[in-house]
Amino acid sequence: MSPLQTEGDTVNRIYLILLSFFLSCFAKENAPFYFLSNELGDTPTFFFEYGLKEQNTTLNLSDDVFHYENGVFCVYSIPLSLYNQELGGKFRICWKMNEEGFLRLKNGFSILDSENPEYPHFTEIGKNWVIKYVTFEKWKEKREEISPVSEWKKQIWSNGFVTYQSYAIPHPIFLQKTNTECEVVFRSLSLKVSENKTPTLVFEFPCPEVDLIYDQILSQNQTWFSECQPNNPTISEIFRHSESDYKRYMEWENQTDRVICPVAENLEVEKNGEIISFQSDEFLKRSRLILPHAILLFSDEPKFQGIPIPKEFLSELGTNEVIRFGDTPIADSPFSFKQGREFFSKQWNSNVCRDQKNIWISKESFCGNPGLPNGLESKHSEDTIPSCSPDQIKLTEFYPGNQNEKNFPLPAFFEFQNLGNDCDLSSLNWNFDESVYPFSAKEEILKQNSIFLFTREEWVGWDFIQREKPFYIPKQVFQIPPFSLEHRKSKELIHFLPNPNQFQLVRRGNRNQFSIYVDSIPIPHPRTNALDSLKSFGFQMSPGKHERLSIPWIGSKLLEFAKSPHPFIDFGFFEWEEGVSYFITTNGQEYYYWKPKQENQISFAYEPNLCIREDVYHLPSGFFSNQFSSLFYSDKDNLHLVGSVWSDLLYREKSYGDTHSLHPEPAPILFSSSLVASQFCSGLWRSPGYEKERSLEIVKQGPEYNTNLPFEILGHVQYGNLRQKSSVPLIFSNNLQFKINITGVIINSNEEQMYSYFTHPKLIKPIGFLEKKGPIQIEAVYPNPFLSQNEWIYICNRSNETEDLSLYQIEDETSVDDLVPYQTRFPELLPKGKNGRGFVSNDSLLPKNTCAWIVDPDGKEWYLPMFHTESDRLFTVSSTQTIGNGISSGESLQLRKKISNQSILISSFGHKESTFSFSKTLNTGEFLWLKKDTDGVKADDFEVYREDN
Repeated sequence: MSPLQTEGDTVNRIYLILLSFFLSCFAKENAPFYFLSNELGDTPTFFFEYGLKEQNTTLNLSDDVFHYENGVFCVYSIPLSLYNQELGGKFRICWKMNEEGFLRLKNGFSILDSENPEYPHFTEIGKNWVIKYVTFEKWKEKREEISPVSEWKKQIWSNGFVTYQSYAIPHPIFLQKTNTECEVVFRSLSLKVSENKTPTLVFEFPCPEVDLIYDQILSQNQTWFSECQPNNPTISEIFRHSESDYKRYMEWENQTDRVICPVAENLEVEKNGEIISFQSDEFLKRSRLILPHAILLFSDEPKFQGIPIPKEFLSELGTNEVIRFGDTPIADSPFSFKQGREFFSKQWNSNVCRDQKNIWISKESFCGNPGLPNGLESKHSEDTIPSCSPDQIKLTEFYPGNQNEKNFPLPAFFEFQNLGNDCDLSSLNWNFDESVYPFSAKEEILKQNSIFLFTREEWVGWDFIQREKPFYIPKQVFQIPPFSLEHRKSKELIHFLPNPNQFQLVRRGNRNQFSIYVDSIPIPHPRTNALDSLKSFGFQMSPGKHERLSIPWIGSKLLEFAKSPHPFIDFGFFEWEEGVSYFITTNGQEYYYWKPKQENQISFAYEPNLCIREDVYHLPSGFFSNQFSSLFYSDKDNLHLVGSVWSDLLYREKSYGDTHSLHPEPAPILFSSSLVASQFCSGLWRSPGYEKERSLEIVKQGPEYNTNLPFEILGHVQYGNLRQKSSVPLIFSNNLQFKINITGVIINSNEEQMYSYFTHPKLIKPIGFLEKKGPIQIEAVYPNPFLSQNEWIYICNRSNETEDLSLYQIEDETSVDDLVPYQTRFPELLPKGKNGRGFVSNDSLLPKNTCAWIVDPDGKEWYLPMFHTESDRLFTVSSTQTIGNGISSGESLQLRKKISNQSILISSFGHKESTFSFSKTLNTGEFLWLKKDTDGVKADDFEVYREDN
């Protein structure tokens, strides 16, 4: 029959007798720690308690396992600070003793508190008892020589009875060697020594009535199993580090006020799809029932006396794995158990590190409490410095580090200042990059206004408070990374989020030269108050000290830039100035940097950049995106905000297909192009970091021409077209503005389309302007329709007179055709467009503001866009079967007029007459339409449309 199935009045009666006895003990003044002397004798009495917890007592805060008062000495199975709160199995042994004997025993038990006692010898003998010192190895050797009647260790009696505890901490081994002789084995809680070398006190005394203890356990377990709720515990703490005394453990907690019976019969961990399961006989026994707020501890370290578990099951703790105790998975995110010289456990319900109750003895800095609830505190005196709150700790400086550079391996750091009262830093967590970094494993008092640092690696030899944390910072950083400060107990959270539109350029050349000084806005650290020992090597920062600085703001001037390939920006400065400067891009993003003395220009680029010398400020990737179309900056002369703005069209024109960089110019020029070939990138014209030489630019505004450079020297201007050109003089208003004088030019026809032609050594290529238009303009062309032979040209009369199109010719690149009204050639046809609208097809006259279509003679049902009206004229060529030799995509066209045996230019498409001649290739079904208010001399003057077929 199972022990849990024991029935009958005997068990219940025994239970009631024992319960009455223990309750009577609790009822007495100062119980259970103190007894009236007439209750005890000189022989130790053993009291085993189970299912009893004192709810309304002031805790004895001692971590000793003994107590002496009123001539009574008691030794307890667990520290006094925990004994009253333990609901599960526990015991005490009490007897009368004089003070002299107590002092000797106190000295003996102090051996257990020593991490490494030297040559300890202790033996104390009394009436029917003896306590003596041995190592645990020596005790085990003696233990193997006997066959005890009964034994209690790791919560399990040798007859199979299981006791359950609230706290997963070591209890002494109880050994009944004979029916009358028992011993209890107390071991040191020092983690440094091995299990075999652990200091041990063996206490031999007369045996209690062990059968009564069995009955008590049976009765209480029966009660708990009858009322427990099926449920699984919640993970509460994990730790894994082979360098630490604490080794590896996993802790689970019943967070309810009820006794629970776990449904699961195994543990599982899953990582990368691989599942490892754990189950053992001891696990099944000790986890069948979990008391309210009780702990289950799993470890491969025997000193913990938790539930033994294989090392490989704990080997991935603190990584991206999933842990299961039952049906509920727990995501175990990455955690650094070692941070500098300190160790931290990962806790799901943490407390202030200083306040956490931890019974283990270790010299290392450790924040954790295996076997105890995380909320259990060690109480401090009333004058203890309070915990820090997140809102009193402020970030003052950040440095991304130079640790990858062998010459100056300066570690990254975050610098904080306490702006509140003195406080203990061990109360806070720093949450950064999805990882948790507790501030300090033990009490660390930070004075008001004092500074401390989190460092990627230790700053050796520096006199400031620092904690080494294994955080990751990329080589290039343009903003202070976001983080939060969290109170470990209250979970109060303060976030630091950088302004997404503010960037600090701290990396120049191959190293991060500047920290980010946190002021009203974060800026690269000025030279003011930067440490001289680092400043002499070109670094500007001040780890460990922070003072409010007067920021020297200076202005600049945009000198040159290129968007691709190998993009860069150059700014110019007054050489004698130094300070913080900035620029702002199209989308409002601000970029701050430090300008040193003795420099009159600085380059900004991506890393690496093949076309630029190494000494540049590095920009974040994506800076030169398609949205990069303006730069605003503080002007170096007056600090007023000025800017340069460009369109995609303007940039394409001036950069000549990204082969030239751009130089900002005053209006109306706006930009010029670089004339200097790159020193490092063949085929490109740019001068990052070097003296600038820019192209001549000419802009026409009405009758006047504006330039960015003087034109009169070496310049030459002609007026006319390919049929005739004449050199013309210039009339200068100033050295950057002039007009052309055409009074001496003989013009055969006032209708002829005319151009100006400029040549100059500093022009990248000759430039020209449409000076006079003819009366009729080519405004749309459809060279490549879906149906062959359905090409058309759309022309309009923009003069004030009616024009006779029978005098006109259309010319492609190889053939010339006369124009005739459509019905002149095809008198029987009344054609319509694809949309059903007709034409005026029998009239050669084109009135002012009227338009006409020139179509292929073999075409029909032409696709005509929405601007087609039935008043439009329809023309075709007089004799051939195609317009020219068949107009095609990218081909230039000319509309010419016959006057006095001459053919004069009236309008062009493709403009081979102009220095702006262009070719526009179209896909099938696409046509070009002249944009409003443009001359049609450039490809970008036309918009591309597509036939809806």
